[in-house]
Amino acid sequence: MKRIMSLYESCKTPIRVAFFGFILIAFGFLIQNESVNVFYTFRSNIILFVAELFLKIGEYVIMNLPIIFMLNIVCKKANNASPVVMALVGYFTFAVTTMMFSSQTLMSQAYASGYGINSVFKMGTGTRLPLETGMIGSLLVAYATRTAFIFSRHRGNYSLTNIFSRESAGIIYNFIFCFALGLAVSYVYPIMFTYLQRAITFIGQDLLDPLRIGMYSVLDRALSIIGLGNVIRYPFWYTSAGGSYSNTLTGQSIVGDVNIWSYVKDSNASYIGAGRFITPFYIINMFIIPGFLYGTVFSMTDKTDRHYLLVEMTMLSVLSIIAGNPLPLELLMLFTSPALLLMYLLLIGLVSGTLVNYEAFLGFSSKITNTVIAMPGSFADFIINVRNASLLPSIRIILIVGLIAFVCMFVITLFYYRYLAFDFVKTGDGGELISNIIASAGGLSNIEMAGSGLFKLNIYIKDPEKISIEKIQEVGVRKVYETRGGLSFEIGTSCSAISRRINKLLRK
Repeated sequence: MKRIMSLYESCKTPIRVAFFGFILIAFGFLIQNESVNVFYTFRSNIILFVAELFLKIGEYVIMNLPIIFMLNIVCKKANNASPVVMALVGYFTFAVTTMMFSSQTLMSQAYASGYGINSVFKMGTGTRLPLETGMIGSLLVAYATRTAFIFSRHRGNYSLTNIFSRESAGIIYNFIFCFALGLAVSYVYPIMFTYLQRAITFIGQDLLDPLRIGMYSVLDRALSIIGLGNVIRYPFWYTSAGGSYSNTLTGQSIVGDVNIWSYVKDSNASYIGAGRFITPFYIINMFIIPGFLYGTVFSMTDKTDRHYLLVEMTMLSVLSIIAGNPLPLELLMLFTSPALLLMYLLLIGLVSGTLVNYEAFLGFSSKITNTVIAMPGSFADFIINVRNASLLPSIRIILIVGLIAFVCMFVITLFYYRYLAFDFVKTGDGGELISNIIASAGGLSNIEMAGSGLFKLNIYIKDPEKISIEKIQEVGVRKVYETRGGLSFEIGTSCSAISRRINKLLRK
């Protein structure tokens, strides 16, 4: 439990940066969105310039999010600026090593180019690119840097690196570690991408099979969380893996789900299934994410904290509905409640299969070809299609399935935080943890009640003089601080379940 909260604390700032980046993208996206322009067209050059500026800044932030996570982790863990420099050198080493030693025959989405520190390397007549490792590569480098930093601070008296300063020794250690990681990834990643290519081929063999589309949606969200979403998105959105359409009159051939949707919609052609890879996003953004947010709020037993966060969660829900991208909240689930993230992914797979089963398809038109920052499934794209009578059956099914998905996600989140989170994070010491919390508060008789906020447990005390500092140190949580009403423990996602158990003891 302490490790989970420690990981969350290390990644809290990058998650906020992800929120900020997508807010910038959302602003630029809404201004330039064709569906929004149907209702109101922005003609001011200043507004259009600012929209483009925000879109590019947000794009650059999101594309380099793995590096931001890496730098934040090494800085937090070491509480020192030196590891930041070491991490950058390590990332250079790691990226160039994958560039030099990895196979260059994989799908194009397996390679990184054009962003951040990755670049094209020319050797002879060939061109080599580093592997696109996303969050996996940045986390590997972050922990390699942390290990190198610790080694450099605990060198023996007869170490070969004693001729160098600690900082120089750390850079040398990190160079060796990251070079070794780059070699390992260069040989392991092709195997992983081979299986991903097989999965893409398997899904593309029957684009009306609910099981295969559900499998695609789960892979899409899982890979997006680790920064590899483009690997599976691009083939289905823009290549023949996502289907093809031929106009017999003009001889024109269109491939890719997004391209087919745009063409069919503009030409009023007949094609069953266009938008099948986009439709789940309407339910994710408009129903499932709000269900998660409100489930989180109502799992809190402390009314003061709940009322305070209700406004914030409502704003996030509105943002998700209007122009959402679930990635920041998925990262939050990954670093705080991985089991809940798994349930969320399974729900998305079930929803996607259901939509295909009932032939509910709704795509989106976008000039943004960068699948990482694309925002499909917005309310603007949804509402504009209400005017199309042929799409009304699909819209009705989306609304019905969406409402059911909202209730399911709300109940799953509420049940998880209130009952399951405690059992998932405890490792046999759950009873001891509660006993230590009660003892630190001066015993059960000195507690008025327990309440839970967002990742924190609030204990309301009758007599502050009975608080035991020694027992607080034995609790073993990351942060404990005194409040007006008593004590507040930053425990994590299990705070709601623990508060219910303490209140149950008080009632007895």
